[in-house]
Amino acid sequence: MAEKLILSTYKQLPTGLMGRYEFLMNRPAQRIREMTEKSLAPLKIAPKQYRILATINQEGPSSQRAVGEMLKIDRSTMVLLTDELEQRKLLVRKDHPQDRRYYLLHLTAAGMELLQLSQKRVMKAEQDFLTPLTKTEKQDLRKCLSKLFQYIPILGGNTNDKTP
Repeated sequence: MAEKLILSTYKQLPTGLMGRYEFLMNRPAQRIREMTEKSLAPLKIAPKQYRILATINQEGPSSQRAVGEMLKIDRSTMVLLTDELEQRKLLVRKDHPQDRRYYLLHLTAAGMELLQLSQKRVMKAEQDFLTPLTKTEKQDLRKCLSKLFQYIPILGGNTNDKTP
């Protein structure tokens, strides 16, 4: 019995679960999160912090609230992450030009430099993770996941669900 438990823990899911999408998507998602976290650890940046920097870089200066909503990071966690990034001089808060109640988050030169280093590491982790797939399978996977991602709001339920 102990041998069977070890095999199911390390090799794959129990046979009865291998056909369930929830389990088939969860295990790879857990693994790529672990790989991403490990790849960013030498830079002393967490995946959520990386995503904050990447979002500000892509979207331009944005309010803390807007970035948190885009990334599905709750307000208190967003404050902690932003405070740490600001303390490390990776981003700065500046007054919003039209609304004094808000600050806009801006990347600093150090934040841009760390983002570029982080992107290389994240891309390498993704490449390593996707090694067993052909180029066509990778494209198909991205297409299917993108379609599911776009469909999430239509599914209803808690649209404010926070992703890890």
